[in-house]
Amino acid sequence: MTKSNFTPLGDRVLVRPESTEEQKSSGGLILTDSIIRGTKVFGEVVSIGTGIFSQSGERIPITVQVGDRVLYTKQEASNKIKIGDEELLVFNEHELLGYER
Repeated sequence: MTKSNFTPLGDRVLVRPESTEEQKSSGGLILTDSIIRGTKVFGEVVSIGTGIFSQSGERIPITVQVGDRVLYTKQEASNKIKIGDEELLVFNEHELLGYER
């Protein structure tokens, strides 16, 4: 599967994390995911879904756009998928904390 042919459904957003390297304490200890769980990190939007429908049947578009830089908490980054040789994250839009263009 390649990025070009993967499209998230509904209000889902495909994100490339900015940094996937191990985090270390100032003393050089590797920090596990459970310790850095509440950490806020950035990523780049790679692909977006088409949005969701309101109760009246109108489509509610997704706020973020491809290329936006989004902020999320490390604990929300649990839906990981591998596309090609890259590990990407899938979020529902409401799990994202904010974005910048």
